[in-house]
Amino acid sequence: MKTKFISPLLLLVVWEIAVRAGWLDPRLIAPPSIVFAELWRLTVSGELGAALFVSLRRVILGFSLASVLGVTIGAFMARSRVMEAALDPLIELFRPVSPLALFPLFILWFGIGEVSKIFIIAFSCVFPIILNTYSGVRGIDASLFRASRSLGASPWEIMRTIVLPGSLPQIFTGLRIGWGIALIVIVAAEMIGAVGGIGYMVLDAQQTFRVPRVFATIFVIGALGLLTDLGFRELRRRMLPWFRET
Repeated sequence: MKTKFISPLLLLVVWEIAVRAGWLDPRLIAPPSIVFAELWRLTVSGELGAALFVSLRRVILGFSLASVLGVTIGAFMARSRVMEAALDPLIELFRPVSPLALFPLFILWFGIGEVSKIFIIAFSCVFPIILNTYSGVRGIDASLFRASRSLGASPWEIMRTIVLPGSLPQIFTGLRIGWGIALIVIVAAEMIGAVGGIGYMVLDAQQTFRVPRVFATIFVIGALGLLTDLGFRELRRRMLPWFRET
């Protein structure tokens, strides 16, 4: 896992050298040394922690809602032709629509508070979870279902012992994709309609031309995405020891 950090560290070194050598304008692209100094100031002052708490609360709530809905809908679509016929056209109708195009409507319907941001996150990341769950369940050997039914297993027992274990690798892939989308959308949503959070911090720094702060907050977003993705991989490794990525 240590090798995961080699390329980011190399990027920081090249970036610092390029600015110090005058190849990049320091007024527009702050060097990492100054960026990390600003990041330290934000951390010590408590501004960064407060902004992250606000953003992560929104992301976790929206992502949790999308995870429950996505896994449930995807599993039932894979097991029921009626559900698939009813829901697949709706999913393909709304899936290409940009969540940010709908955000003004969400604000109109739910107000500028937390609910609109939670719902826009849920909307944005539910589709990859649905599709990956559907693919995972459909990929399970049909003979397992026939054998379980012949042994008298109930639908719930089939779901618990066959559907979920057999589709978990695909479900984890959908969750990883959905989480990344959620981090992207929350930053954009907070830039459009919020007075707090990491996205609002980026916008405020840009409007006041505090370039080091802009880069510091961008770095935090990227680091958060990297670390949480590593967390997803480690969780999958522990829950699915038989599964190996190709």
